[in-house]
Amino acid sequence: MKGLKRITLVILVLVGSVALFGYWSINQFNQAFDNLSAAYLADTSTAYLTLKQKAESASTSPEISGEIATSTGTSTKPITSTDPELTLAFPQKETKVYIGCTYPISWQASGLITSMEAALVDAGTKEALGPKTSGLAKENTVKEDLQNLTWKVGSVWPGAYYIKISKINDFETETRSKVFLVNKLSENLNESEQKDICEKSGGLF
Repeated sequence: MKGLKRITLVILVLVGSVALFGYWSINQFNQAFDNLSAAYLADTSTAYLTLKQKAESASTSPEISGEIATSTGTSTKPITSTDPELTLAFPQKETKVYIGCTYPISWQASGLITSMEAALVDAGTKEALGPKTSGLAKENTVKEDLQNLTWKVGSVWPGAYYIKISKINDFETETRSKVFLVNKLSENLNESEQKDICEKSGGLF
């Protein structure tokens, strides 16, 4: 009789232990599942908020193509340029000009020229001559209806020169004419003959 009681007691202890272990295991599984679900929901929420912020940021950002945003970000300004391309057409006839003659310096440009910085440059030394020596003003205002410069060749040494344009409409540039020869009018010529030489070389006396 005592043996049967002991067997029953052992069986009850074993069943109770199995029941407790099963309850503990289920509880641990539920906690782990809850943790995984919470982490997944947190990641999903974070990803959603990140995508939403990017979408809002993109909708409020200024367009970049062809425009520059101002420092305040409240307005945009289109990129424009008023720097025209220019080709000097000088000298017009010969490659020789004469001291004392007056020549029009003309050009072909892709836009309107309003101002210009020019200099006469020695083709050998590459040094620019001053306005008093060359007779060519450094800073020139160009009339809209004229679109050329008038240059009376100053008291320069006869030789090879070219005209360099260093600024157009306040934009830095470097445009050169072809090289030409500056010659001295002979003192043995009378005024009419000197005038004829100036006109034949494309200038005025």
